[in-house]
Amino acid sequence: MTEESVPTVTEVVESWQLPAAAPVAARIRTNILAAIKQGFDDPQLVADLAVGPLVMALAQLEVGLAQAQRRIEVLERVVAEGAGDPR
Repeated sequence: MTEESVPTVTEVVESWQLPAAAPVAARIRTNILAAIKQGFDDPQLVADLAVGPLVMALAQLEVGLAQAQRRIEVLERVVAEGAGDPR
């Protein structure tokens, strides 16, 4: 029976593939890695450290999407009125 290598918490976090255009996610990962280096390497603690910033990022995304939707609706009305289609 071969013994499979279990990755460390650091290896798992470092393996998270993030797009270059995702600075908030990169900052969260960097902060988690810094906490791990300080000895906070329990997987449950790492998950807990990630949840707060993720919820805050999600909240910002929700607000931004709602604002974008409102702007789209305004633009659609302007376009429709310009085309003689009052909405």
